[in-house]
Amino acid sequence: MRRALLIALVLLVAAGSGTAGAAAPKLALVITAQSHHPKVHHTWWYEVKVTADGKPVACKIHVQMWFGGSSVGEIGTHVVKNGVWRETIVATGPNAFPPASVGQPLVLHATATARGYRAGSAGWNISVVK
Repeated sequence: MRRALLIALVLLVAAGSGTAGAAAPKLALVITAQSHHPKVHHTWWYEVKVTADGKPVACKIHVQMWFGGSSVGEIGTHVVKNGVWRETIVATGPNAFPPASVGQPLVLHATATARGYRAGSAGWNISVVK
C-alpha cells in the first residue's frame, strides 16, 4: 500500500513539473533623449520606457554610460511603477558631462529587470559636443 501511494505521488509530481508553460516575456526598452549630441555645460534629458506585450511594466532600471562596450559611469538604478524613467543630466558639477568626453563615442545604456520577465536592455548613442 505504501509503495502504491509513493508511486502515485511521484507520478503526480512528474505530471505537474512539465515544461508546457510559455517562456516569460522579455522586457522591451525604448530610450529617447533630447539629442544624440549633448553639449558640455548644458542640461540634457533622456527617458527610458519599459514595456512587455505593449504594456508598461513596473521594474528596476539600471542606467550607465558606456565607452567601447564597457561601463565608464554609473548614472543610477531607479525603481519605477509606471515603466517610465525621466532624468535631466545637469549642466555643471560632478554629474555633468566632463570636457574630456567631447567627441568620444558614448552609449547611454539601460537594463530593466522585473519579477516574472526576462531582462531587457537598450542603448542610445551619443557624442558630446562643445
